[in-house]
Parts: sequence; C-alpha cells; structure tokens
Amino acid sequence: MAGAAAKVPRRRIGRRPADPDGVSTQDGILNVAAQVFAAHGYVAASLREIAEQADVTQALIIYYFGSKQGLFETLFKRRGLEVSRERQALLDVLLAKPDPPTARELITAYLTPQFALRREGPQAMAFVRMQARLHHEPDELALRLRREVYDHSTRNYIAALEKAVPGLDTADAHWRMMFAVGTYLYMLSGFDRLADVSEGRFTTEDTEEVVRRLTDFLVAGITAPPSA
Repeated sequence: MAGAAAKVPRRRIGRRPADPDGVSTQDGILNVAAQVFAAHGYVAASLREIAEQADVTQALIIYYFGSKQGLFETLFKRRGLEVSRERQALLDVLLAKPDPPTARELITAYLTPQFALRREGPQAMAFVRMQARLHHEPDELALRLRREVYDHSTRNYIAALEKAVPGLDTADAHWRMMFAVGTYLYMLSGFDRLADVSEGRFTTEDTEEVVRRLTDFLVAGITAPPSA
C-alpha cells in the first residue's frame, strides 16, 4: 500500500551464514569461548565477553547452546570425549595383541591423546587449560563432566594395570592412577614451574621429553612395592 511503512525483515536468530574462512557461527563461538573460559574459568567468564569477541549477540549463543553452562559443557565434551575415545582405542589395540601389555605401554597409551593436544595449536591448548581449571569450578559441574567424559576409559585402564603389574591390588591401582592423573594434568597445563625452579636450565617446551620423563616417573610409581 502506498505510503505504508516498509516492513523491516526480522532477523532470524541462529541462521547467520558461515564466516568467509569456512568456520561456522557455532564453531566460531566455541573457539572464542574456549579462549575466554581458559583465561578466566567457568565462573568468572561472561557470555557478554564471549559474544563481543565472537561478534555475535548473547541471544545467538543462548539459541545455540541454551546457557553459559550449556556452552561450557558442549565445548568441554567436544574435546574431552575425543580424547577418551582415542585413549580407549589405543587400549583396545594393546589388549588385542597376543602378549598382555606392560605398565609402560599402558601409561604411554593413556598419556598420548592428551599430550597430542600440545601440538594442535591454540584451540587445543585452550581446552588443556580449561581442563586444568576444572578442579576450581563448581563441584557439581566439574564432577559430572569428569564422570561423563573420562571415567569409562580410566576404569578400563585401571583394570588393565591390575593385570599388568604383579602384586598390584585394587586399592593401589586406583590410588596410583589418581596420582598419575593429577601429575599429568599439572605437567600438561603449562603452569608448571620447572624453568623457574631450575633457573632456566630445564623447561617443558619439548613435549617428547615431557612425555618420556613423565612416563618413567609414573611407571615407577605404579609398579612400586605394594603399600602397607
């Protein structure tokens, strides 16, 4: 009708096209969120900051992920479940061999998928830092994510270690695996102080050296004489 105000097309939330470089809007949000969560942790991170850095609205983030918690869980599970699947696949290969795996083979297989992240660039390292920070996040969120992402494969490795190490009882196997998890997460995070303590003589920049020395340490602990 002549003189009537022109209708302004309504913006359809969630239908934004992919970026020119081929990264979808959802992946773009996840990439930015990984950096923000890694820098600040879950509690301190804000959807406003993530939206600003991703150049989207907070409404669009809510559309895709439901909430800040939904965004965090999607991001953590995307990488974490991949690590867990790779870890289980390596264990399956070892268990399929005619000879039972050694403790060293099991520990190497367990560590490999995590330390491979150090070679994959900033996004993978952001996940590593998120993972290290998980100990400081709300217990309900952190414990549930660990259970859903890592417990299945970790239990399978514990069972394999019980069979691989003569005299290793169930209690020692569980305790020592938890010590191993804590140690490798610290060394993986990049927050270690080796360079400071050694006054620059030693660093953790060489991933191969880190894995080799860490494996030596963990195997020695796991195969140590039984605890009292």
